[in-house]
Amino acid sequence: MKRLFFLPFALSVGAFLFLGTGPAKAKVGIAAVPGALPKTMQPVLYDINIVPDLTTMKIRGNELITIKVLKATNTVMLNALQTTVSSAKLDGRAATAVKMGAQTLAMTFPRTLSVGEHKLAIAYTATVQTSAQGLFVQKYTDQKTGKPTELIGTQMESTDGRRMFPSWDEPVFRARFHLAATMPRSWTGVSNMPIEKSVNVGSDLKRVTFRTSPIMPTYLLVFCAGDFDKISASAGATKLNVYGTRGTGSELTYALGSMERLVPYFENYYGVKFPLPKLDLISIPQFFGGAMENWGGMTFTERTVVFDPKLQTPSQQRQIFDIIAHETSHQWNGDFVTMAWWDSLWLNEGFATWMEAKSTAELNPDWRWWLRFDADTNGSLVADARLNTTKIQVPVHNETEANTIFDPEIAYQKAGAFLRMMEAYLGPKTFQRGLHKYFVANAYSNSVPQDLWMGLSSASHQNVATIANSWINQPGFPLVTVKSSCANGRRMLELSQRRYTSFADNSSTLWDVPLNIEDGSGKTMPVLFAKRTDTIASGNCDAPLILNGENLGYFRVSYDPAQQVIQQANFKMLSVADRLSLLNDSWQFAVDGKSQLGDYLAYVKADNGDIDPAVARTILGHFGEMENFEYGKPGEVAFKAFEVTYLKPILGALGGWDGPTSDVERTGLRLNVIAALARADDKDTVAEAQRRFAAFQADRNALQPPLRDTVIGIVGRYADPKTYDALRQLALSSHNPIEMQTFFGSVFSAKDPVLADRSLQSSLSLPPQFSSFAPIIVAIVGQDHPEAAWAFLQRNNDKIFGGLSQFDRIPYITGIAGSFWRGVSADQIASYMKANVPPAAAKEIAKSMEDVQLQLEHRDRLLPQIDAFEKSQ
Repeated sequence: MKRLFFLPFALSVGAFLFLGTGPAKAKVGIAAVPGALPKTMQPVLYDINIVPDLTTMKIRGNELITIKVLKATNTVMLNALQTTVSSAKLDGRAATAVKMGAQTLAMTFPRTLSVGEHKLAIAYTATVQTSAQGLFVQKYTDQKTGKPTELIGTQMESTDGRRMFPSWDEPVFRARFHLAATMPRSWTGVSNMPIEKSVNVGSDLKRVTFRTSPIMPTYLLVFCAGDFDKISASAGATKLNVYGTRGTGSELTYALGSMERLVPYFENYYGVKFPLPKLDLISIPQFFGGAMENWGGMTFTERTVVFDPKLQTPSQQRQIFDIIAHETSHQWNGDFVTMAWWDSLWLNEGFATWMEAKSTAELNPDWRWWLRFDADTNGSLVADARLNTTKIQVPVHNETEANTIFDPEIAYQKAGAFLRMMEAYLGPKTFQRGLHKYFVANAYSNSVPQDLWMGLSSASHQNVATIANSWINQPGFPLVTVKSSCANGRRMLELSQRRYTSFADNSSTLWDVPLNIEDGSGKTMPVLFAKRTDTIASGNCDAPLILNGENLGYFRVSYDPAQQVIQQANFKMLSVADRLSLLNDSWQFAVDGKSQLGDYLAYVKADNGDIDPAVARTILGHFGEMENFEYGKPGEVAFKAFEVTYLKPILGALGGWDGPTSDVERTGLRLNVIAALARADDKDTVAEAQRRFAAFQADRNALQPPLRDTVIGIVGRYADPKTYDALRQLALSSHNPIEMQTFFGSVFSAKDPVLADRSLQSSLSLPPQFSSFAPIIVAIVGQDHPEAAWAFLQRNNDKIFGGLSQFDRIPYITGIAGSFWRGVSADQIASYMKANVPPAAAKEIAKSMEDVQLQLEHRDRLLPQIDAFEKSQ
């Protein structure tokens, strides 16, 4: 979801392992894995037949489960939720008692089950969901007719398979699945495996049976059915299909082409052929906020798949490739080999986050994709400096906790950055060999971190666990501080490390830190810094020094003033990655009170005139944070005037509004600058956007990507009632979800208080595929009108969050509430969260409230410095 081995030899790149689809002996026994279910038995094969009824919103189901009893017992316990059992038989004998727990189903039988295989038959009725959990119905607007319609989808991760059928719904209980489902004859059904047969039943229905899957966890089962367009291709022996709602066929071409490139890439990198006969990508309108790696049948939110060059930008096209790369990578890391329990979620998600960036960067070298990864890693470092951060390897005790650990900053990005750092330290080829060993040893099975360390250690002849455990088993990250001295032209470095935090911390934590030292010698010096302090020699005294060369490490570096001066004098000669590292570190030091704002601004001054898109975009982001702190304060007007003065020369250097579009990054920067000028209330920019929108209203071809979305966004922000109505009508009259989203996003950002109130009311009556946008609309309005939006949130809480699954609800509630820090008291925000988030997710409340408090502290700390800077200009 969107984000080792024992062989005595190593296979070279390009050598493939062909593996059968039968069960492998588990490397991790079920008895060694946490979880609520008894470890007395395990499923071998589910034979499931379901009949979803979208009128009654019920699922009639029958399943015959082959189970392997490991310890004699007369009780069978598995997971079930919102389910009623009408019959339960074991080897033909009826249960003497059937008891439903909170999320369990316990059945007692008259005879003790002997060790060995048995057959469990269950007839049941489950519930069709209205949000993306279990088997759900998704309502949407047909693109061709404009009429409302619907389809069926599934979302099982992390613990929602139990909503569709009684099952051992924990990752370590791998089994094979043989699924049959009844649906309208006009619909297309898709699951993990190809269709085995289709039989008409009744006047207008059919029952589709799919081939038996390989052994896999319940959370990877998928079933989708609807009126789909389909396009197909192949990658070697693997059939590739992309499914989208009727009318999207031509917009699925880019996604299919991406899969054609990615499947061979991962086969070659991992040295393991894709083991299923087909790989499908299924596009579902607004079913949840990302994508899911169901084995052989990946599901994606529509906007992360469809691409229409007439409506979307090349930058958006690249993002589509990246997210498809994430889920395709999961077909090996996550599906072929699965973490044993949710505490090792990072083995799935961190792995895929790293590999999505790696594959995207290597297949598209001109995209400079690692720089985007660096920006995301900096966001992770910001979050990881909090008091309430978590370890990468985090304890999970129950279902609610399993739904709260999909932390984008830690389980995804930090874990991915850690893997990148380890790859750089061990060497790319060595790391690749170690991963191949890992996949071979754990094929069709579950793994724990030690399995990964064994594979990497075997390939590298190093004790990788010693290095890695300091990163995954303790929270936070190190600050490496360097003090330099010079003797006879040679520089000596005194290094020290301690945990970096945004708060006071006296912990004695130590990390094994892989430094990547650039000292002007033209060579990079790798150093494993595993002590509290150390002294090393490094280069000539007058050469710029970088300890985290190319931003490959997950840590921050504090340089002494002498080294800062040398870095600033040579700033534009440093690599882009090194410049970003210095800018982000110095900015965060200022924000957290470790240094002064002037120290950061000295790097900005050293970068004067540089329009490298990644560097300029980073500085714009920091200025945006300053503007956010100044919002509603006496210095706001002066700071915005400074921004306009700073930004206009950059826009000119990029060619103005109509500059060349051949360079995607420079074009993206130009759009960022235009949007920033508008946010700074530059009247010329707003007027030009309004002029271009008027031309667009007269001629829809007058405004094309990539400028189109930017202009429409500005116009919506500064809309009057007439413009607001025009934008809203454009959204409602469109049948294309991408276009609808652009217009709705513009409408709901309107600053005018009367229009903002209309936006709040509209959040309760959105088209069906946009119903989950309601909380986001409240948060957007709350930036300018916090009191009105907060009151609206209190009155309509159930309606606003009612369309979200339990999986999505917790991060949405804590994130939305936390966004009100500028206009609502911290006590009110905390009380609201406690009333609406289950106690098991208390850590999420604590994290969100810490963010609120830190934002307030950062504003109080930086405002006097920002104001002083403005006056000096």
